[in-house]
Amino acid sequence: MSGFLVFLVCFLAFLSPLDCKEKGLVPDGDLLVLTVATQETDGFRRFLRSAKHFNYTVKVLGRGETWEGGDYMSPPGGGQKVRLLKSALEEIQEENRVILFVDSYDVVFSSGPKELLKKFQQAKHRVVFSAETLIWPDRHLEDKHPHVREGKRFLGSGGMYFFPCGY
Repeated sequence: MSGFLVFLVCFLAFLSPLDCKEKGLVPDGDLLVLTVATQETDGFRRFLRSAKHFNYTVKVLGRGETWEGGDYMSPPGGGQKVRLLKSALEEIQEENRVILFVDSYDVVFSSGPKELLKKFQQAKHRVVFSAETLIWPDRHLEDKHPHVREGKRFLGSGGMYFFPCGY
């Protein structure tokens, strides 16, 4: 995980109360899905079809750019995905916007925004990250991550929510 992503996680956790109270359902229109896709792959097209089918609002970051973020066989190339996300988050002006950041090459939606937002609000946290059982790209960093009592130990870069609790 890049240094900036670690900083972002710590910063958001500091600003995000853990007792975010559910104050009613978030309107579907307040959800924005952000994803990074520099190439139009079959997986990306499936992602877009599922998003359209369930009526998600999606903003694709990095379209048409050269991918310089590495691959699963080699080290990452400087956090391109994180920089694109950071830039997009800086542009968002709406206070009550809920952001879902997901990978678009291996994700499809299986339900609509209403169901997703309901489950997210049940977590009662302002920031929720996906987690994985394996650490990538540097397994030597495994000892620097705390052990967890339940769930998976390592943050995943393919999914996270940001939520302002403004409802």
